[in-house]
Amino acid sequence: MSKRKIILGIILLLLSYLFYWVFEPFSLNPFFDKPTSFSQSKKNLTCNNLSVFTVKADSIVNIAISKNAFLGVSTGIYSENCGNWISTAGFLGKRIQEKPNQFSQFRIASISKPMTAVAILQLYENGEIDLDLPIQKYLPEFPKKKKGDVTIRQLLNHTSGVPHYKSNLGIFNFTHYDNCLKALDKFQDRELAFKPDTEFLYSSFGYTLLGAVIEKISGKSYQDYMHDNIWEPANMTNTNAEQTKNKVYIKVASHFYRSPRNDLSYTYSGGGIQSTAEDLLKFGKAILNYNLINSETTELMMQLSASESKEMKYTYGWDNWISPKYGKIIEHNGTQIGSSSYFRIYFDKKIVVTTLANNLNSSEEVRDLSIELSNSLLEIEND
Repeated sequence: MSKRKIILGIILLLLSYLFYWVFEPFSLNPFFDKPTSFSQSKKNLTCNNLSVFTVKADSIVNIAISKNAFLGVSTGIYSENCGNWISTAGFLGKRIQEKPNQFSQFRIASISKPMTAVAILQLYENGEIDLDLPIQKYLPEFPKKKKGDVTIRQLLNHTSGVPHYKSNLGIFNFTHYDNCLKALDKFQDRELAFKPDTEFLYSSFGYTLLGAVIEKISGKSYQDYMHDNIWEPANMTNTNAEQTKNKVYIKVASHFYRSPRNDLSYTYSGGGIQSTAEDLLKFGKAILNYNLINSETTELMMQLSASESKEMKYTYGWDNWISPKYGKIIEHNGTQIGSSSYFRIYFDKKIVVTTLANNLNSSEEVRDLSIELSNSLLEIEND
């Protein structure tokens, strides 16, 4: 056999493997139907007519799965009056067809930011930080910027001017950083996008900076601080800064393709936490019950500049607005390789809802599913 044929054969084998790795078919059998994994729900509900809700909720999830809204999903809703309902459906991976369960962790992407904001506000509440001093008071190693001093308050509400990713490809990071302080190397020498407190620019790197503040003030790693002060007090037993190595997917049209796994250590505090729907409901419940920060600090966290505003505004870690029908609402979405996520607290109604999918590009679908679940429960509660 000629050398040329050998090289060509090797190339074809490599391309075949790459094709199989990316497309990861459910089955190589062309006559095999795509498998379906419908809602597996768990409920702890006490309201009247909840049997009607559970049937409808399962149907909402199953319809989304049938429409290829996402590959795998963990979703749930909590009501102070009614208890909670949790469901998983779809698959964690295409080839092995493993179904998720209530303990399966999903990337929550930027829903990490509200958790980091609550942690920062704990330090504020305890008198350990001032929200309006230059960041160098707590992080002297962070370079001074020509356009002005950056404060913690500005970082919380994305008015600091700290830049975001240079492009959409910025989420592809393959360098591992031991902690948030080390991760500052990725962006700290870039100039601010504008003079602080003059514009709004959503920045995950701004929240990496907040993670570094947490580490510096507490003397703990970000993971350890969050475990001791957020996750454990809220009984979130399946939440951490990403450690497991689940497969990650990107949705293109109605198909799901496997993606190289990016390292989230560059922004653990801005988008690198993994969790479950059940744990996020516990986080929302802890916010509602003032278990993590007191009522005064919570009010600061959600405070709008105009108290009757129906326009969404980013406050301290949350998109925040007032619904004419349901009152105060705080929420956050997330997008990341292998993740489309949505989280909402109906603060006045004492309801929490969340949906986590294990693929990019299903942001509208996870939001729509969450709101449909919410509306179904709110209708029952209002009867």
